[in-house]
Amino acid sequence: MNNLARKKSFEEALNRLEEIAEQMENNETGLENSVKLYKEGVELSVYCSEILNKAEQQVMELRESADGVFSKRNFNMGEE
Repeated sequence: MNNLARKKSFEEALNRLEEIAEQMENNETGLENSVKLYKEGVELSVYCSEILNKAEQQVMELRESADGVFSKRNFNMGEE
């Protein structure tokens, strides 16, 4: 992964991905430029995915047990 993607915040990388998608949808973008945009898009996509995975690992949920003791555990949205 290039250093340019690593220096961007998640929001900056996501905005750039949106820009790339718009440019690639433009019929005026040539093949050479499309390939460059695609490569940059893939790198940014991997970068964003890594950030989301790290955030998911860091999210913890406090749970109170029947005896009033709180404990931390991984947050699971599908669980009640």
